[in-house]
Order: sequence, then structure tokens, then C-alpha cells
Amino acid sequence: MATVGSRKWLPLICGLIVGAMATHFAHLTTKMLGDSARVMANAAGPQMRSQQLTEMGNQTNATRKSLSSTQLDIPAELYKRVRILCLIITHPGNYATRATAVNNTWARRCNRHVFVGSQPTNLSLPLMRLNVTETHDNLWQKTWMSLDYAEKNFDLDQFDFIFKADDDTYAVMENLRLILLPLNPDRPSFVGRKFRYSGDANRPYMSGGAGYALSRRALRTFLSAAVRNPKLDPCQRQLRHSEDFMLGSCLKGLGVEFIDSRDSSGLERFHPLTPEYMIGWGPMTMPKWMHTFNYFKFKACHRGCVSKASATFHYISQIEMYKMEFLLYGMSPIGVRLPETETRQAMKLLRGSR
Repeated sequence: MATVGSRKWLPLICGLIVGAMATHFAHLTTKMLGDSARVMANAAGPQMRSQQLTEMGNQTNATRKSLSSTQLDIPAELYKRVRILCLIITHPGNYATRATAVNNTWARRCNRHVFVGSQPTNLSLPLMRLNVTETHDNLWQKTWMSLDYAEKNFDLDQFDFIFKADDDTYAVMENLRLILLPLNPDRPSFVGRKFRYSGDANRPYMSGGAGYALSRRALRTFLSAAVRNPKLDPCQRQLRHSEDFMLGSCLKGLGVEFIDSRDSSGLERFHPLTPEYMIGWGPMTMPKWMHTFNYFKFKACHRGCVSKASATFHYISQIEMYKMEFLLYGMSPIGVRLPETETRQAMKLLRGSR
């Protein structure tokens, strides 16, 4: 039986034992990792062994250098510097499915977001209710009415850009902010996937499904010149036509600048189709209209066709919305680095000024 004096040593003895076990386990783990690297190198053969070990070392050093030198929280800084009001077009039939999925995923990274529909809901959705008939032919009317409502009911000086998306659009907000970061919100600009109507380069517009962003000044120009002008309707607001084409035609006529949203390699960052189509995966054939309507020469291929800093994809189902959220934000392969060009661009812009 232990005495009172001996009990004082029990915690110390237990601690020494646990510490020794932890040290042995850490040493064993390190040895196993080192052995794994050697096994991989030996399996490659003598000619490849040195090259593979060198590449592994370079990757490790690059990762360490990136982690040590990147002191700036890029997503947080982008959130503060590029303030976005997201308007998400939906309808009552999608409130509980698509709209809820958007509300639970990417919309949370907007500075503020609101759904545009025609009926009230008991769901916890921030809803902008418009008196409009829910038909495809009324999308143009629904779009300009939502932009008008937003300017009247929100303080636009709190936002730099207004991003319009459908309820089956998935947006990577960090990448969208990176595209918008160099732009001055007090200059009229329009950003998205540039299309040309029926192949006519003189009739450009931005794909509605891929989502598009208007600068604060572009929105105010549109509202003052086209929506609230009692004597003139240069944008033919009563026409029943594609909302993206109608808005593009209107903004072009008002002198709003159309921004080339491609990345530094010339790859598109707004996508009117799903990732499977855009990367050429599986048996899906690219729709012919992509070749006709895409403003820049479009080439479908299997690799290196989609920007690593892509901002949007379209036709994303409710289930796919959560899947993309998990793959982008819920998991992270250890040691995989961020796109270097885009990271350097973001760091440079964030440490400087617009």
C-alpha cells in the first residue's frame, strides 16, 4: 500500500512514462515518414531516385516559404476591400431547395445577400419580394426591378459592386473579389463571361447564368438613364427578351465599360455550364451555342482550359452546391499551394491601392 509520501511521486512518474512514450511515438512517426520517402525513391529506380527526392524537397521548401512569407489574410482583406451585394434570382418553387442551398453555402461570403422572389416564405431566407409574374419571359423585368429595389432599399455606398446570380449559380467569392479588386467602383464597369449575340461581336453582353457584376457607378447610371427616366426608355424595359442580352445592350448604349474577366493566361473565370462540361470530363459534348456565343474564341479541351482562379459555374444542382462547398472549403490537400500568379497579384493589390 502506498504511503502519503509516495503518492506525491505518482504524478511525476506517470508524466515521465507518458512523455517517454510520446517521444518514442514521434521518433517512430518521423522514421516511418522518412522510410516512406526512401521506399518511393527506391521504387523509381536509381536514375529517378535523386530527381524525385530533389523535387520533394523543393516542393516542401516552396510550401514552407509560402507559409512563412504570406502574413496577409487574403480572403479577409478581400472581404473588406471589395464589398459585394449579391442579388440571387429565385422563385417560390426553389425556396426550399436551390435557394436554401445557396443560402447555406457561397452566399454567406457576400458582404450582404438577398434573394429575389415574388412570394413570402417562412424559411430563413433574406428575401426581396417583387410584384412580378414568375415566368421566363419576365426575367428582364424581374432583373431591372431587383436592381431598382436594391438601390432604393440598401445604402449602395456600403457596397462597391452588385453581383447578380441565379439560384443554380455557384460563386467562389474570393476569386470574384480578386477580379473586381483592380476596378474603381465609382467608374461604370460591367464584369462577367462575355458573350456575343448570335456570334455578332458588335452585340456583346454578359452571360446571365454565369453571373455578372456591376460597379456601383454602373448601377446608378443604368437606373438614372434607363429605369427612372420618365421621358425615355433606352433599354426597352417592357420587351420580353433574354435578361442578360437586354442588360448588356442597355449598358453598352450607356457607355459602361465591359471588362475582360479572363486571367493572366487568357483562361475564362465565369462559366455558364457545370465544371464537368467546362473541363471536358466524361461523355458530355460541349453545346454548339458555346462556340457561337462565346465572345473570345472558344476551344473545348480536357486540361488547362479553366482558370484555377475561376469565380462561377452554372447549372449547379442543390446536391452539387453542397459538394462544391465541401471540396472547396471543407477539405484541403496537405502541401498543395495556391495559384502563384493570382496569389502574387492579390498580395500586390492588397498591399497597394486601387
